[in-house]
Amino acid sequence: MRTLFCGNMANVGYMITRQLREYGHDQFLLMEKNPLPGSDPKNFDLSMGNEYPNWIIFYDKKKSSWKRDLIQTMRDKQFDLLHTQVELPIFAYLSRRPFLSHIMGSDLRELAFSNSLRGILLRRSYRRSKAVLYGGPGPHSLLSKLKLKNTLFLPMLHDISFFKPQTVENKFNDKFVIFHPANLEWRLKGNEIFIKGFAEFVKKFPNSLLIIVDRGIDSQKSHDLVNRLAINENVLFLNGQLNSSELLYYYNLSDVVADDFVINEIGGIGREALSCEKPLITLYDELGYQKLFGEACPALNASSVSEIVHKLEFLQDKKTRIKIGKSGRDWIIKHSSPSVFSHKLSIIYDSIIGKKPLDEIRILLSEI
Repeated sequence: MRTLFCGNMANVGYMITRQLREYGHDQFLLMEKNPLPGSDPKNFDLSMGNEYPNWIIFYDKKKSSWKRDLIQTMRDKQFDLLHTQVELPIFAYLSRRPFLSHIMGSDLRELAFSNSLRGILLRRSYRRSKAVLYGGPGPHSLLSKLKLKNTLFLPMLHDISFFKPQTVENKFNDKFVIFHPANLEWRLKGNEIFIKGFAEFVKKFPNSLLIIVDRGIDSQKSHDLVNRLAINENVLFLNGQLNSSELLYYYNLSDVVADDFVINEIGGIGREALSCEKPLITLYDELGYQKLFGEACPALNASSVSEIVHKLEFLQDKKTRIKIGKSGRDWIIKHSSPSVFSHKLSIIYDSIIGKKPLDEIRILLSEI
């Protein structure tokens, strides 16, 4: 069996393909040539050097023929199954090859519910998918609104061998450090809510430092807010996109990690923080996680300024931080480790190609 993963948003495609190949699958990755920094495997896997592995196939959006070229690659009959993300289910649908759709986030939250041509085609593509894969309660609820019956729950893969607790050189040893690497896009991340919460918290705990990764459309608004709240001395902005090693360093440097306060889901940053045994403050559907995973995620839920202040005060105790941090990594290993993910995805691939009913596949997945 040979499969083709189509798309590499946030390097998810690269991570899954690399893991599946290590697990023994003959899988290839189809991704955009000259990708954005956050979707470039070279920034994720620094051992790669300057050469991409030979199992990556590129399509070039600078060419006028890129859509036709993309569909043509998908039509290659050497691939038994296409595994697609974001908008690429549309092209897989047009290729008339068997395919899976894998929900990433805004592709479902926004595009699939729009009345645009792309939105209409994406909804049709989901319906024609052999299965639509999702990893959390948010997508589960939205897929139900679309009345899709061909869904399968698959917790997202996470690289626990790279993102892990480490002792690092800490130049802020005397400070309580909060790391906020979320993209500065207030509409989707609610960064301003956390900055305001930190401003209230720091009045009582002035020996605290907020480290913000300075990237996103609301970068200037975030700087202006920090200035207006007069907390400049307690905030450090890091320039631009961090690579995986830099992220690993700052996760392990920090006492607490803050992600987003709008989407209501544990995302990539959240999984990385939990994997590094760091207490995570974010907004997530606690009851939904309890229902899907059989247990809530050990993150600290917050959606308002006052809740953020309360959670930061609660985490002043080091023993509490250590206990919560360890439970977070245990949760990630249980639900998102490479071995668990690879086993489940292998079952999905084999079952889809073997034309097993989705109800039977769901039972097989629930037994792992």
